[in-house]
Amino acid sequence: MRRAITLFTLALGVFGSAIPTQAASLTDLGFLAGNWTSNRSGFVIEENWSDAQAGVLVGMSRGVQSDMVRFLRFAIVEQSGDTVVMRFKRYRSDYSSWEKDGPSVMRLTKAESGLAVFEATDRASDVQRITYRVQPDGTIDVTADRTDEKGPYLVEFTLSRSR
Repeated sequence: MRRAITLFTLALGVFGSAIPTQAASLTDLGFLAGNWTSNRSGFVIEENWSDAQAGVLVGMSRGVQSDMVRFLRFAIVEQSGDTVVMRFKRYRSDYSSWEKDGPSVMRLTKAESGLAVFEATDRASDVQRITYRVQPDGTIDVTADRTDEKGPYLVEFTLSRSR
């Protein structure tokens, strides 16, 4: 019995960081609303986020480089009880999807003033974490923890209001 309690306590310590300490809500993501853009050495990323309506926030993204669309992304973030879930699919310019088995699913695991961290619900996802962090100048730093056939890597860019 003592061993079971110790194992349970260890599991809470290991997995507890992924559990939000307070119930998150769509209002925690209000800082995303608007039209944003980033230009990293000619790779232009646009993100457009709606206000939350009827328990849903909608996001659309486009990545363009050398006059070619590199990706399109459509995301839906919804409130489900005390949980906020993001579902997204990425597309090529011909509207074929990167995701073969439905949308990528992420759960909001941390939400503070100007900070949102989403983590994948599927360990096999090529995107394991997305972090949005507002900077003092009003820009938003975005970090995506990704994995491909070569291993894990970070995608980092800064969004500025475009309108």
